[in-house]
Amino acid sequence: MRHFLGRKLSWLVHPVSIFVFMQIIWTAILTLWIIWFVDRRREIEKIAALIKPTLLPTNDTSVVVLIVVGIVLLSMLGAGSIMLFTWGLRQTSLIRQQRDFVSSVTHELRTPLASIHLAYETLASRSLPEEMRQKLLTMSLVDIDRLIRLVNQILISSRLDRGLAMFQDDIKDVNVKQSIGEVVKTLSYLDQRISDRIVTDIADNVTWHGSLNAFNMVMSNLLENAIKYSPKRTPVEIKSSIIDNGLLIAVKDYGLGLTPRDKKRIFKMFYRSGDASKRAIPGTGLGLFIVKTTLDQLGGSIAVESEGAALGSKFTATFPI
Repeated sequence: MRHFLGRKLSWLVHPVSIFVFMQIIWTAILTLWIIWFVDRRREIEKIAALIKPTLLPTNDTSVVVLIVVGIVLLSMLGAGSIMLFTWGLRQTSLIRQQRDFVSSVTHELRTPLASIHLAYETLASRSLPEEMRQKLLTMSLVDIDRLIRLVNQILISSRLDRGLAMFQDDIKDVNVKQSIGEVVKTLSYLDQRISDRIVTDIADNVTWHGSLNAFNMVMSNLLENAIKYSPKRTPVEIKSSIIDNGLLIAVKDYGLGLTPRDKKRIFKMFYRSGDASKRAIPGTGLGLFIVKTTLDQLGGSIAVESEGAALGSKFTATFPI
């Protein structure tokens, strides 16, 4: 019972709640001070006359001006405290996200490294049939590709965050269906049956003239996101259509879904939804940031739809002509 009440009343000690209470108290004190000042004006004037006559206001207008100036100064002080508090909350949130990022990256690095170490330990310590040797080597190559992907993701997000353009050197006619097929193969480490889960509605001759590297980067992160955050054996649907201003690709999953709060923040650097953290789903919080920033550099856009938690998500990317 005590723990239940503690969870229910935890909002009372949240920094935002404390700050709001402080502002209410401060406003109430200011209001009471004004009422008291007006009510005790005559007595204050007598005291001021005894101390220093020049302190007395010459007329009623001067009194009003003094009150207004005091209120303005106190309001400026309150506004400044609000700005400082907001900035402090943002910095605290950023620090928390960076800590989560370091923890996630450590886990993402440790898992494939441990697998590679075990595989090569096995290869070095015993005589294995050729079939087993090939299987261990293949598993090691998959883990190495996973490590390379992670490192590249961190480097790319850093460059994109600094506004560095990266997509001018590989402009070509990209076959959409074929390129997505290649991307799916690179994500096999997420699910061995990934090919069975991908449902595409894309004509064979659909092409997009642009950066192949940018296209693969966007689709890779969108598909990785869909696979990781949806139950196994559920489909991931990919549809494409040609619109006036370019190519539109929609990726729909039937996974965790997004809350309205998540939809506003999901494309920020390091951000991960609360459900992802609670369920210990691996990730760095960089994938959707890379998607949005890449499309922004291309002049495209990304939109997300979700009816709520556990109701799946649909990401729609627009690649401009």
